[in-house]
Amino acid sequence: MDHVKKTTILGIPPRQILIGGVSMAFALLAVLSWQYFAALQNDIDAFWDGQFFNYITLVPAIGAALAGSAVTGQFVRGERPHRIWVAFSLGLWFWVAGEISVILFDFFPAGIVSPDFQLVDIFWLLGYFSLGLSLVLQLLSAYGMGQRRGLSIYAGMVVFAIILAALLTEIVRKGKPDDSWSFLFVTILYPVLDVLAGGTAIWLSLLFGRGRWSRPWWGLILFAITDAIDAFYWSGGYDLVSVAAQNTLDFISLVTYPASYMTAGLALLANYFILRYGMESGLLKPARESGLAKRGME
Repeated sequence: MDHVKKTTILGIPPRQILIGGVSMAFALLAVLSWQYFAALQNDIDAFWDGQFFNYITLVPAIGAALAGSAVTGQFVRGERPHRIWVAFSLGLWFWVAGEISVILFDFFPAGIVSPDFQLVDIFWLLGYFSLGLSLVLQLLSAYGMGQRRGLSIYAGMVVFAIILAALLTEIVRKGKPDDSWSFLFVTILYPVLDVLAGGTAIWLSLLFGRGRWSRPWWGLILFAITDAIDAFYWSGGYDLVSVAAQNTLDFISLVTYPASYMTAGLALLANYFILRYGMESGLLKPARESGLAKRGME
């Protein structure tokens, strides 16, 4: 039997690096969970509690963006995969900029021009549109469609999301007359975009048989959970549930948000190792020989 030489990075096999990344992800989530329950039982300053969460979240956000850029670098400019992963990694970098802006404006609130639509919203929306474009480009590549037709489909999806969010805003605002229309619209637009992106990500997952190329988009599905809870809160939904249910929803939102970055980042890192090192990465299973091949009949 032929043995495939295994690559090491600084003496560490790629598989072990991934296992270490997964372990670190669970450790960070455990720390966030501990912080959440400690804040419920003790009088912890809300500002620093929020900053702690922001700093922890920034780590996997940057990691995911770096991994996305590494995957992009494995393709030549002009190739379809290059365009797909450029859009994906660009979307992640927009979100990193959004996370940093949240931290900065927490320290310098005077820089906030409008409480209804902030700089972070611009970064997040740019990120959504870039990630959405990468999803559409991936689908076009899978089905062999032309780029012009794909961009038309993408523009139609964006218009649909905006119209749907506007209609839902009108419905919600009847019960929240004190909140501005623009604030509610942006708040509702996020989960609408999440549903579209998450639905497309599930479609890709089924298309690729839950394979490794669909896994980076699984993180978008987790983002949908976080934004749905946020929209439920701002639309007055928390008034309809018990305090215990509110705490449960808060905890789910707190965990799934950084877990979204972690899921995307680890999947991208695995794909990078496979693209860069192939079988030597130790992440691919050797093709099994058929019974005929074993008998020397193929």
